[in-house]
Amino acid sequence: TWSLPDGTLINNQMGKRDEGDYTCFAKNKLGKDERKVSVKVGPNAPKITLKSQSLVTVKLGESAKLSCHATGQPTPKIMWISPRNYVISLSSDKFQVMDDGMLLVKKVILADEGKYACVARNSAGDDVKNIKLEAELQEPFINGMKGRSTTKVLAVSYQTALLDCRVEGKPEPRVWWVTPYGHSLPTPYLGGRFQVHRNGSLELRGVRKTDEGGYMCLAKNNLGEASLVVELDVASIAEKPIFAVPNIEILPIKQDGGELILECPARGKPNPEFAWVLPNGTMLKPGVRLQRFTHHLAKGTLHISHPVASDKGVYRCLAKNVAGQAEKRYHSNEPKSITKTHLTASITWTLPNGLVLDKPQTIGRVFFFANGTLQLRQVATFDKGTYICKASNSFGSSTLSYPVAVLVFPPRITNTLTSITRVNRGSPVKLNCVATGIPKPDISWTLPGRTTLVPHNRFTVQGGIHMTEEGSLVIQNLMLMNSGIYKCNAKNALGTDFKSTYLQVV
Repeated sequence: TWSLPDGTLINNQMGKRDEGDYTCFAKNKLGKDERKVSVKVGPNAPKITLKSQSLVTVKLGESAKLSCHATGQPTPKIMWISPRNYVISLSSDKFQVMDDGMLLVKKVILADEGKYACVARNSAGDDVKNIKLEAELQEPFINGMKGRSTTKVLAVSYQTALLDCRVEGKPEPRVWWVTPYGHSLPTPYLGGRFQVHRNGSLELRGVRKTDEGGYMCLAKNNLGEASLVVELDVASIAEKPIFAVPNIEILPIKQDGGELILECPARGKPNPEFAWVLPNGTMLKPGVRLQRFTHHLAKGTLHISHPVASDKGVYRCLAKNVAGQAEKRYHSNEPKSITKTHLTASITWTLPNGLVLDKPQTIGRVFFFANGTLQLRQVATFDKGTYICKASNSFGSSTLSYPVAVLVFPPRITNTLTSITRVNRGSPVKLNCVATGIPKPDISWTLPGRTTLVPHNRFTVQGGIHMTEEGSLVIQNLMLMNSGIYKCNAKNALGTDFKSTYLQVV
């Protein structure tokens, strides 16, 4: 601040703290006079400093710091938009936004490369800074190790073995496997019992003793190469858990207090893990206590303290290892009350995940009806597998298997939304959102005020904003207040996908 000879007061950097009354005094031999001037400081649009930082390079595996400092009145809020056009949350496993606006990208991989946009915004406007993040050229390394490394994996006969080979490097290395017999398997690869996934992992199905040996993963680019030798050992054939006969026992409820102990004596290789399912469908893991029910860790026994008549029902012990699962049941009620079941068949369903439904019930999306029908709603890819129906009575049992394949796809938004969309005030804008998926995804848009336009009201006009039948968002007459993040959401039973754009009205 300074004053000129003619009495003018100059302040080049007026801020909120400079508001108030300024008084000018004039005086000579004949007298004096004064004049008061009230000064009010209006809002200043954000201005990002140091825009010259447009490129940041970092080594793979290290953290990158992207700075974004802005001035303005009121103090601007900082947000970051990723190269994949979504708003970065303040803190996550991958990103952290610091108090001074700096973006920290943790443990950089090749997929983190791209253009990041910093947006500073207050009530007076906004400013944008783009920073490109690039990884430095680097020779390959596997599972965090450079050069040659070795590891061991133990597999079980006739099971699946997965050999991990997580490769980093720039340029992106070429990755392939060499089997103990000298066969070279590229990435990706599918043939016979071998599959090399796009992430470099080698999957070997139906492992045999003859598959033992050293499997070498090799990664190479023009800066060097790395290798990992996985020594695969195959254990002897695993044995599915079995119970001593009988597998179904009838126990009377002791209504005179004390404790009822249900044992779970199963054998298997490796030693099985146990779980108990109570009559109401609740599953007790080892070492867990629920009211009067305790699953002891040592032998897998279930202790029921002070049993009462309402505890009657079927208690199921599940024993499971890599070779399979077995089940033992206790009918804890009076023997005479179960004789009717000797004449009629009881139906159970076994799901692909090993869960056994022994009575009509509803678990999430699975419905077991009283007539024996099993219904699965909102089918997803992980529902694939074999569903087994078993009918039993005192004279024997019969089973029926249903192999189920699921042809479904999660949503994927196929069109490109740029990280920043600049449009002149007063103009119309149309933001497209095209998504694929089975079932067909529902499209919705989340507006800057966190209002969401959903499919069932897509034709409802909200402040000049509406959705078309195809899922595009239309704003007829853009105003400055329309600036902000617009996010397209695509959702079906399998999941969601979204893309965002920052709409800047200028």
